Amino acid sequence: MPKFSLTESALAKLPGNMSDGRGRHNGSEIKTGVPGVKIGEVEYDPSRHSPMDIDHFSTMGMMTGKPYVRQVIPHRPIEAKIILFNDESTGDTELSRTKNILASSLGSGLSSSMPAIRDRVNCFIVGDPNNDTTQRLAHLNPTFIEAIGDPEAAALEVSKLCLNGLAFVISDFENLPLQDLGSNFQNTVGIKVNNLIDVDISDLKGTRGVLSLGGSREMRLWKKKEADPFNALLKQHDQEVASRLERVGIKVARVISDNTELNGFNLSSADKEIASAIKRL
Repeated sequence: MPKFSLTESALAKLPGNMSDGRGRHNGSEIKTGVPGVKIGEVEYDPSRHSPMDIDHFSTMGMMTGKPYVRQVIPHRPIEAKIILFNDESTGDTELSRTKNILASSLGSGLSSSMPAIRDRVNCFIVGDPNNDTTQRLAHLNPTFIEAIGDPEAAALEVSKLCLNGLAFVISDFENLPLQDLGSNFQNTVGIKVNNLIDVDISDLKGTRGVLSLGGSREMRLWKKKEADPFNALLKQHDQEVASRLERVGIKVARVISDNTELNGFNLSSADKEIASAIKRL
């Protein structure tokens, strides 16, 4: 299973987002009288402590007969969601496969990096719960939310899932208009998955190939007058989609589908992008 080392490291530094229970996502200040990781004990000082802070099970207190208080680093658990928008309208099986593998491996990576009692990772599939998706994500026990052929309904379902906790939304965002809902996605990472030729054909320009643009439309890649303006439009559209998401608070991470890679994408690049997005939350 691919390991997202940078992502796990960035996640471990996030504050908790749940108010009860126990977790390992710690604060940075030493305090008394609150839940947290115990790092020591000090003698009770009425000028600094409340009587409610006294630890009646203190080892030092039992030995000396004096009241002691616990010194802790506060912590709260964290909840994360993997939300895969499974849009089959494009018919792009390679892109769908990459999104499924990414959701599966990222979900496993997050689960292993959050082992505390109340930490949890939930997986949701919005759109079309096809058999391939079901098999790849079965180990995450996903919840299916059907929203086929209605981008607005799908976006509304995704936005509801993003209200609480940390959310990772996996999509190309072509048919998921989250920016139109009037919501603010403060704790959401949008993992924008695309085929390279959908966002940049720089590596193809100048070759003696022909790029199909759908139907009978074709573009001759060795013709600069055709390839350069087309590539500029691709980049502009990609940036416009990302900018719309960023304007409503979504931090965008880009992942390129690549069938020459073992996982369907470059793991190192994807890990760096997702970790960077988490740090911007």
